Amino acid sequence: MKTKKAIFKLERVYERLLVVSLLVVLLVSLSSCCILMVLAEGSSLKVVVPVKTEAELRVAVSDATEPTTIMLSDDIALTGSLDISANKDITLTSNREEFFKLIGADNASTIVINDGGLLTLAGIRVTHDTGFIGRGVTVSGGKLVLSDGEITGNNGVFGGGVYVFYGSVSMSGGTITNNTVSAEGQTESANMAQSANNMQHSGGMHHSGDMSSDSVVGAGGGVYVGYDGFFSMSGGAIANNTAALDGGGIYVDTAGSFSMSGEGVIANNTATRHGGGAYANTGSFRIAGSAVIANNKATHRGGGVNMNAGPFSMGGGVIANNTAGTGGGVYMSFGSMGIMHGGEISGNTAIGTAEISGGGGVYNEGLFAMYVGVITNNAAYNCGGGVYNNNNFELSDKGEIYDNTALKGNNVYHYNTSMNGYVVPVVTMALLSGITGGIFWYFKNKRK
Repeated sequence: MKTKKAIFKLERVYERLLVVSLLVVLLVSLSSCCILMVLAEGSSLKVVVPVKTEAELRVAVSDATEPTTIMLSDDIALTGSLDISANKDITLTSNREEFFKLIGADNASTIVINDGGLLTLAGIRVTHDTGFIGRGVTVSGGKLVLSDGEITGNNGVFGGGVYVFYGSVSMSGGTITNNTVSAEGQTESANMAQSANNMQHSGGMHHSGDMSSDSVVGAGGGVYVGYDGFFSMSGGAIANNTAALDGGGIYVDTAGSFSMSGEGVIANNTATRHGGGAYANTGSFRIAGSAVIANNKATHRGGGVNMNAGPFSMGGGVIANNTAGTGGGVYMSFGSMGIMHGGEISGNTAIGTAEISGGGGVYNEGLFAMYVGVITNNAAYNCGGGVYNNNNFELSDKGEIYDNTALKGNNVYHYNTSMNGYVVPVVTMALLSGITGGIFWYFKNKRK
């Protein structure tokens, strides 16, 4: 009897050894095929694919039928754009702390995310070699999630780092930095225009034909948010980007939307013309939370933000230490609508010296309502250290404007002009005490 029990136990041991051996063989086999199945939270399997060549990368993307993490184990130079198509859910990361590079081909976007595709960047560097032309990521109806890593060293004619239209970008970490756009025609715009003509939404709704004809050349050094595009930023940084014309950091075009909150930062970007940090061309721009727009520069208008006939909302955050000829912090053009219900605009400078230049903190030609918040320590070489108003400005008893400096109107400069006999600009205030030092009123061509 004891002998039978011993034999039974021995058989069980052999069975377990056999199972373990089979598992080892299976893992080795899977590893040789560059596919690993790892146990994730909730006991569900997650596909992890290590790659070190372009061929392996393209096969891994093509073969992905479920959420797949592709782990770069070396720098990879592409011969053409890496396409993320519909129903793909891809995460790109590196197998080391230092990011491996995904290097784009000349005259092409490094990555293109098409309608219905989802790409998460979680620890790689999307770039181009020196002398090459091409954007970092094009989002065409799909979705990009940036949680870690860099989009850097790319250049094109609009949207040097990222261009999104009919799609969305969610940025919670990582950086979009050192990207540029020029005002000169480049092959990439023609290539992307052709691809745009071939793209459709499901249900037969076409994307807007030649997107290069509608997009502004020389705009959006870091990011270009095009038609029906949405960019949400809750962390990370868009920094040190350059635009030949408008929107050093970000350009938001018609029907586009940009929203920043949390710990997001837009800093040290440069625009040769308008909108050092951001330029919104009838698109919407929102800042809230602890977000920061700082140390950006524009030659002409809107060192921090330039609003061109679009809605602007500030519910928190800081716009500080930006510089422009007019509207050091924020420039609001005719047709723009701005609401400030929190946050601070401080330390900005308007360096223009012409008669209608100024607005160290805010230059307003649209409608600007300040319900809550602070505008302080801004400076203008000419008029309106805090606010230069040339249209409609409303200030509540919870808005504070103080300790700003200018040649005329340290805190608020109100410029009155006439149109067909009617004075256009209006200032409405619940409490004049909200403005320390009062208002400098300038009347020009006013009929009695």
